[in-house]
Amino acid sequence: MLRIMTTAAEPQTQTLRIEGMHCAACVRRVERALVRVDGVSEASADFIAGRAIIEVEGVLDEDGVTAAISGAGYSLVDEYTEGTPSESVDIRPQLSRALPALVFGWGIFFAMQANRWAEFGWNPDLVFPIFFAIATPTLAWGLWPMVRRAALAASRRTTDMDTLIVLGVAAAWGYSTVSALAPGVLEGADASRDAFFDTALIIVGFVSLGRALEARVRLRAAAALTRLLELAPQTARVVEDGIERDVPASDVSIGDSVRVRPGEQIPVDGVVAAGGSSVDESMLTGESVPVGKSAGDDVFAGTLNLDGGFTYRATQVGSETTLARITQTVERAQASKAPVQRLADGIAGVFVPIVVLIALVTFIIWAILGDGGSWTSAVLSAVAVLVVACPCALGLATPAAIAAGSGRAARLGILFRDAEALEAAGHIDTLAWDKTGTLTTGRHQVEGIEAIGVDEADLLRLAASVERHSEHPLGEAIVAHAEDRGIDLAEVVEFRALPGSGAIALVDGREIAVGSLRLMAELSVRVHETDSAATPVYVACDGELRGIVRLTDQPKNGARESVALLHRREFEQALISGDTEPATAAIARAVGIERVHARVLPTDKAEVIARLQSEHRRVAMVGDGINDAPALAQADLGLAMRSGSDIALETAQVALMQSNPRRAAEAMLLARATRNVIRQNLAFAFGYNILLIPLAAGLAVPIFDAVGGVPGGLAWLFGERGQLEPIAAAFAMVASSLSVLTNALRLNRWQA
Repeated sequence: MLRIMTTAAEPQTQTLRIEGMHCAACVRRVERALVRVDGVSEASADFIAGRAIIEVEGVLDEDGVTAAISGAGYSLVDEYTEGTPSESVDIRPQLSRALPALVFGWGIFFAMQANRWAEFGWNPDLVFPIFFAIATPTLAWGLWPMVRRAALAASRRTTDMDTLIVLGVAAAWGYSTVSALAPGVLEGADASRDAFFDTALIIVGFVSLGRALEARVRLRAAAALTRLLELAPQTARVVEDGIERDVPASDVSIGDSVRVRPGEQIPVDGVVAAGGSSVDESMLTGESVPVGKSAGDDVFAGTLNLDGGFTYRATQVGSETTLARITQTVERAQASKAPVQRLADGIAGVFVPIVVLIALVTFIIWAILGDGGSWTSAVLSAVAVLVVACPCALGLATPAAIAAGSGRAARLGILFRDAEALEAAGHIDTLAWDKTGTLTTGRHQVEGIEAIGVDEADLLRLAASVERHSEHPLGEAIVAHAEDRGIDLAEVVEFRALPGSGAIALVDGREIAVGSLRLMAELSVRVHETDSAATPVYVACDGELRGIVRLTDQPKNGARESVALLHRREFEQALISGDTEPATAAIARAVGIERVHARVLPTDKAEVIARLQSEHRRVAMVGDGINDAPALAQADLGLAMRSGSDIALETAQVALMQSNPRRAAEAMLLARATRNVIRQNLAFAFGYNILLIPLAAGLAVPIFDAVGGVPGGLAWLFGERGQLEPIAAAFAMVASSLSVLTNALRLNRWQA
C-alpha cells in the first residue's frame, strides 16, 4: 500500500519518492503524468534528489499515482519511512553495463589502431565479423536501459537524451554491421569499408559510467536533506511510573515524559520538566555556541544534549517536529522551480528534435558534397552530432545549484521557502532592517526617569501598573525596573492597548496614559521633545504630563560586522523603526547604517519599502515576522528572524532560525553566490553545445584544409579528416554534465 508523507506546514502537500529520473525530460514526463491523476492539482519533480511534490485537492487517487508513475516509465517507492534519506544511489547496475562496453570497446579500438600502424593487413572478412560477434551482445546489454527509455519517450511523442544516444550508437553499429556482414552494399556508394564497433561500445561505456558518477554527484548536491534526516534519532527513552524504557521515536506521543542523558540526541520536540543541561542546537540554527536549558525551556528533535541530564514533556512528534518541518521546507525548496529553470527546461524540451534535425542535415551534406568516402564521413559526423549534444547540462544547470545552495543555507540555519525565493534573493541590492529585536537585542533597560510634579517612585508605579498588561518590550522593561526596585503595582481597569502608540488605563481612579509622543499628541498633552539617544516613554495623568521614562537598547553582537559585510558587497542598507529620530540614529551610527527612517508605525513600514522600490531598487526586509508582516509582504524578499520552534513561512520567503543579523547577511550573499553558479552553469551548457555541435558537424574540416591538415597533437580529437571523433564527443558529453554538477558542489563549502 502506498504511504505518502504529508507536509505538516502545508497539509495538502505530499512528497513521493521516485526512482529512475535522470534528466529534465524525465521531470517533465513525471509532472505531466501526475497532474492527470484525480486529486492532484500541481506537481513538481526533482530528479536531483529523486522525488516529486504534489498539491492535493480533495481525495487523492493513490492507485492512480502509482499507475501514472509506472506508466511514465519510473518506479514509485512504496514506503516513505521517516528518517530515511530521500535517495540512495546504487551505481552497480550502471557499472555492470559500462565496464564490459569500455573493456571490449577499447580492446577493439587498440586492435584497429595496431593494424593501421603496423600495416598487419588483417582480412576484414575475418576480423570484422569477430568484432561484430563481440560488440553486438555487449551493446545490447549496455544500451538496453537507454533503448527502453527512448522507446517510452517515443510512445509519448517526446524525446530525451537517450533518444540521441540510441540513434548515434545505432547508426555506428548499423554501418559497422553492413561493413562486416554485407560489404557489397557499400560498393559503389562512395563508402569505405570500415567498422566503428569500438566507437559504439565506448560511447555506451562513457555514457553509463558518466551517469553512475553523475548520480553520485547529484546525491552530494542534495546531501543537506539526507544529513538533516540522519540527525533524527531512532529511539527515545520514555518514563512511565518512574520506569524508563526505550521505544521507537515514532511511537512517542504528545504528553509523554522523555528522559535524555548526557551525550544523547533529543528524539522529539518538548518542554523541559526537570533537570537542566547545555544543548548543541547548531543543526537548527547554525550557531555553534551551546544553549542552556532548564525547566520551562523548549528543546528540539535532533539537537544534542551535552553535559547534563533532564526529563521533558513531548509537545511535537513525528512530522510535526521542528526538524521534520525544516526537512520538508528544504524538500519543497529543492523540488520547486526557479523562473530561470523553467526557461532552461523549455529550451531542453525542443533541444533533442533540433539536434536530430542537425544530425540529419549533416549526414545529407556530407553524403552529397563530401569527397572520397563521403558516406563514411557522413555517418561519423552525424553520430558525433548526436552524441556530443548534451541537453542534460542544460537540465542540471539550475536544479543542481538550487539543491546545493538551499542545502548549504539549511546547514547555516537559513530556510528558503522555494527556489523562486532563492533566485529572488540573488537579485537583491538593498536591505531594510527593522531595529528592535532585529539589529538590537530588544532587551531595553531604564536609563533614567524624569518626574514632573510627582515622586519618581510614584511615577514609576503608575507607568509599570499600566504596562504590566502590555506585551510591548518597552513596557516589559519598565515593569522589570519597578519590580527590581521593590515597588508594589496597582490594579488597573479599562486597559486599552494602542499599537504603535502606547496604552491607557485607569489607576486609582485616574486616567494614566503611557506611550509615545504620538499618543501624547492624540491626547492633547503638551510635552517637550528630547534629543537624547534614549527612547522616551511619556507618562500622562488626567491629560497632564507627569514624567518621562528613558530606555536604551544595544546592538546585537555581530550587528556592525554584518552591516559592514554587506556594505563591502555593495548592498545599500536602511534602518526602519518606530522609535524617535535620536534613538534610531544612535543605533544606525553604532552599526554603520546611513539611511534612517524613524517614527514609522508598523502599518507604515510597507510604505517605506515601496518608496525604496520606487527608486528602482530590489529590496529585502528583515524583521520579526509579526509586526513587520506588511513590510515583509511588500518587499521583494522578506526575511523573518524566528525562534527554533516557529519555522512556518506565512509572510516571509526566508526564515532565519537564529536571531542573528549575520544570518540575514549570509542569506543575501549565499543567494548571490547561487545565482552566480546558475549563470556560470547555463553559460557553460549553452556555450558547450553552441561550440561543439558545429565542430561535430564538420565545421573544422575546411579550417584544417586551409592550414594544411590536422596537427598531430589534435589527431586524437579530430582524426585524419578534421571531424570531431565520436569517442571524443561521448567523453565531452559526459564531462559537460559532470562539470555543471561539480561547479554547483562548490556551494556546499561556501563561506561568507
